[in-house]
Amino acid sequence: MANSSLHFRILNIFLYNKRYSYYILFIFVLGSLVCDYQINAIDETNTNDIFPISLSEKLNQNNDSRIINYPNSNITNLTNNNEDSIYGQIEAFENYVYVVWQESVTKSLPEHNYDIFFIKSEDQGKTFGMPINLSNNTEFSEHPQITVSKNGLFIIWGDTVNPNNKEIMFTKSLDNGKTFSKAINISNNSKNSYNQEISASDEKVYVVWRESDQNIADGNDSIMFKSSIDGGNTFNNSIELINNTNDAFPKIKSYGNYVYIVSNNENKKNSGLFFVKSSDKGNNFDEIIKLSDESRSGESQIAVNQNEVLVVSSGFLLKNISNIYYVKSNDNGSTFTDPKTISEKTIDYNNAKEHNKFEEFINNPLNVEVTNNNLSYLVWQDTTIPSQNQDILLLLNNQTDTNNTKLFNLSNNRSISECPSIAISNNNIYVIWEDFILGNHEILFANIPLEI
Repeated sequence: MANSSLHFRILNIFLYNKRYSYYILFIFVLGSLVCDYQINAIDETNTNDIFPISLSEKLNQNNDSRIINYPNSNITNLTNNNEDSIYGQIEAFENYVYVVWQESVTKSLPEHNYDIFFIKSEDQGKTFGMPINLSNNTEFSEHPQITVSKNGLFIIWGDTVNPNNKEIMFTKSLDNGKTFSKAINISNNSKNSYNQEISASDEKVYVVWRESDQNIADGNDSIMFKSSIDGGNTFNNSIELINNTNDAFPKIKSYGNYVYIVSNNENKKNSGLFFVKSSDKGNNFDEIIKLSDESRSGESQIAVNQNEVLVVSSGFLLKNISNIYYVKSNDNGSTFTDPKTISEKTIDYNNAKEHNKFEEFINNPLNVEVTNNNLSYLVWQDTTIPSQNQDILLLLNNQTDTNNTKLFNLSNNRSISECPSIAISNNNIYVIWEDFILGNHEILFANIPLEI
C-alpha cells in the first residue's frame, strides 16, 4: 500500500531546486494546454471524453481479448477539486467505506504542503460525506494507511517534522469516523521513518515501517515493528525485525494472535523477498524466511484468512518485473509454495492460447493489491497496449471456473492512472486510484458488485 507515484516524485525533484522555477512554470502551462486539448476534467456533466463508454452503458468484451473496459457509470471523483490528491487508501466494514489520501493545501512553490484527508460512506459507497483534515499542520504529511476492525478505525501517516526527520503519526476513531483521537508520534526518534503500514485484529493494532539513519550509508536501513493490545491507547516499544535493507516496502497483516510481515530487500548482498511471523501478538518473532529471489520480488502485498497466508509481488518505480508472482502457505506461514505467476494460476497452463492471451495484459505491473487469500480479487497498475498508457486493471478470478475469469480496465482513459487500493464488504468490491487530470491528481472510486 505504500505506493510510488511517478508524477509526484518527478515533480519534487524540481520543487526543491530554485534554478528550475521558470522551467516548472513553463511545464505547468504547457501541460495544462496539452491536457485541455486531450481530456476534460471530470464533473457531473461531462465524463464521456475521459471514460469512453459502450452503448447502453453495458460491459462489452472483445471476442479476441480477455479484457473488459469498465463503463464510467460507477466511477466517482471523490476529491474533485483543484488540489493535488494522491496516495489514496481504502477500507470497508459492513456498510461503511473509508478512504484516506494525501492532498496539497498550499499554492506557493516550493513550499507546496500536504495534509491527510479522510472521507467516508455509510451506504456502501453510494454517497460520501464531507472530507476531514486529519493532520492539519504545517508539516509535510504523506502516505496515509488505514485499517479497520470491529474495535475501531486506525490510520497512520508520515510527518516531516524537520528536514532530517520523518515520523509515523497515529490516530483512531471509535465511532466509525465521526471523530478522531489526537494524533500521536509512534516512531518518535531522530531517524527517518517511512513506508509505513498498519493492520488490526480486534483490539490489537500493529504497525511496521522502514527506518534509516541519515549518518549511515545506504543499505543499512531497518524494518521496525510496533504493537498495541488495547486498541491503540498505548504502544509497546519498537522492535527491529530486519536490518541491512535497501529500497524496502514492508507490508503487514494480522489474524487472531498471528502477525505476518513481508518485505523486499534490494540490498545486493542479500536481495529477495522475505517473510517473518509472530504467533503471540507480536511479542516474539520466528526466523526470517526467504520467499523468492531478486528477479521475482518487488513491492508486495499480503492477505490472510485463518491459517492461509498469500503473498503477491510485482515491480515498483525503480524495478521492472514483467509479471505478478505469488506464494502461498496453508500452515500459518511455516512453509510456502514455490513462486508462480498469476497467469499460471488464473488460466490453465495447458490451454496455451488462453494463457498467452491473458499474459498479453501483464506488461509492467506496479502497486499490486490483493484482498483475498485465494487470489479471487486482484488490482494493479499496468501499461496498456497499444496506448502505452498507465491504467488500473482488476482481476476477478473465479476459483472453480477459469473460463469465467474476468479482467477489467477500470480507468480506461488517456490520463495517467496509478496507485490503486481495494476493499471488499457486503458483496461489493471497492477500488480507488489516482488519476492525473488537467494538471492535478484526483482520487477516483469504483463500486463493483461482487457477482458482476
